[in-house]
Amino acid sequence: MRIPRVPSVRVTACAEFVPSHFAQCTTECHAHSNSPIPFPPSLDTQIVRQKQALKSHVEHQEKELVILRHEAAEISGGSAGGGAGTGEGKDDQVRKLQRKVQRLQEELTDKLRLELQGTTSQLNMSKEIQDLFQKWQAARAESEALKTEVEGLRAREPALVAQAAMATTDLGVVQGELGRARVRLDALEKECMDLRAQNAELIQRVVGEKSRNAEEMNRMTELVEQMRAQLRAQGVRVGTSQGSMNNEEDAVSFLQPPGREELPSRCDQQFKAHAVDVNDVAYNETGAWLATAGGDGKVRVWEAGTGRLKTTLQGTDVMLGLDFRGDFVVGGSSDHTCKLWSLASERVHRTFVGHSGNVYAVKVVAGDGRAILTGGADRTIRLWDVGRASCKQVLRSGSTCNGLDIGVDGHVPVSAHQDGGLRVWDLRAGNPTMIVRAFETQATSVQYGQNFTMLANSRDNVLKIIDTRTFETLRVLRHEDYRTFLNWSRACFSPSNAYVAAGSANGQLFVWDALAGDVKATLSANAPASPSGGAGGLGGRSSSLSSSGGGGGSSSSSTSGSASGVAGSGGGITNCAWKGQRLATCTKGGNVCLWG
Repeated sequence: MRIPRVPSVRVTACAEFVPSHFAQCTTECHAHSNSPIPFPPSLDTQIVRQKQALKSHVEHQEKELVILRHEAAEISGGSAGGGAGTGEGKDDQVRKLQRKVQRLQEELTDKLRLELQGTTSQLNMSKEIQDLFQKWQAARAESEALKTEVEGLRAREPALVAQAAMATTDLGVVQGELGRARVRLDALEKECMDLRAQNAELIQRVVGEKSRNAEEMNRMTELVEQMRAQLRAQGVRVGTSQGSMNNEEDAVSFLQPPGREELPSRCDQQFKAHAVDVNDVAYNETGAWLATAGGDGKVRVWEAGTGRLKTTLQGTDVMLGLDFRGDFVVGGSSDHTCKLWSLASERVHRTFVGHSGNVYAVKVVAGDGRAILTGGADRTIRLWDVGRASCKQVLRSGSTCNGLDIGVDGHVPVSAHQDGGLRVWDLRAGNPTMIVRAFETQATSVQYGQNFTMLANSRDNVLKIIDTRTFETLRVLRHEDYRTFLNWSRACFSPSNAYVAAGSANGQLFVWDALAGDVKATLSANAPASPSGGAGGLGGRSSSLSSSGGGGGSSSSSTSGSASGVAGSGGGITNCAWKGQRLATCTKGGNVCLWG
């Protein structure tokens, strides 16, 4: 009987694949990191051992099958060579061998099934290990990124600590400043309350003073009426040889005192005062000398009658504002200082330092000479002691000061400001007693006149005559061709208050009748300037009268033309000054013109 051959199934390839692949994954994991991977460390050893055991068992089974086949072959050979007597015994052996072979085959099949199940489990486990390894790699990369971020934060930690310390220090400083500011605010509030109390007291004083003035005016009115009655009676008895006063002249007598000066009609003299623009011009008290402030940093003094140069006073930067009193000339500068020159020594006598902006306006305190008032772009007005060259008082206006004037008593300054207001000051109290909102734009100058009046110029191209008792506008002066040139351009009263003069940006000089409010003359200087360059030569007596006469004065016809006036006068007129019968103007082109 032939024993069937049992096939030898070899699953070692599959069994070898799983452990080797697992070993490869394990090697890669260990190569990526020195730290242990997140699975049991003995798993690979167990799989290797299981593989070796299964391999040994399969080899043992194969050996047994070979032996059995050999025995079966021997038995078959023996049965073929022996007789029938031994056939039954051999058949029994063959059956036994077949059963044994079948049993071994079944065991082998079971072993192979178990090995296949183990291999499948190992493959699944390997896949899970790969998934876990990928997750571990992602976690590892995230960990490295976090580690890098932590290292960066640690590197920034000293700088952040230093910044925190600086912030703490700054906070302490700010808290200290806040405390000081609160203390200062409390002091200012107390000072404000005191100023309000003083203001209320001053208002009461002003109201009382106005009441007394009104009573005095009433008494004066009664006296005037009595005098009128007496004059009428005398006029009836004597005739009309003395004449009689009319009501209109009585009503406006404050604007027109006796002794009118002549109306300017021509440019008598014109000369080159500075190489660049002339920003201001001022007479001394007698009108014999004329001072000019130039953009070249110089102040020059001229003989008003001949135009001859007397002296040149050296300043700094651009000279802006001037005043001339006695032997002293005062000038404000763009270097934030004010200088006082002595004509006797022709040197700087005092330099006043304290402003933090351009000094546009200067004024010697009338009747004193030992005090100077200055105002400028730092929104303050300062009173200076000439003897000590120190600041006696600071008046804070809250707006740039473009112009200044002070009364004959030396105690009531008035200032013109960028906000369009005029401020009347009480030097004893140190604050304004009245703020007059005269203009919509900048007020460029202000000047006290006679009989309780003051004149103000503005960038609105409008001039106003204001009553200093009631602060009401008495006259509004304007012309369609008039244009204010600079923020500190000054208009001026004539000495008798009969006329008002102001220079325009087009180079024309306008003269108004202060009583009627109409333009009396529009003048243009068309004579070529003398090339004296400060030598003091006259520019000739040629001039042009553009218009004159009364009426509305709103229009005029010029024989020379405004263009000639502009070219001849060297540009727009910046400022003017009137003393006696002499009216002086200065221009942006550096010329000075004396009108007669």
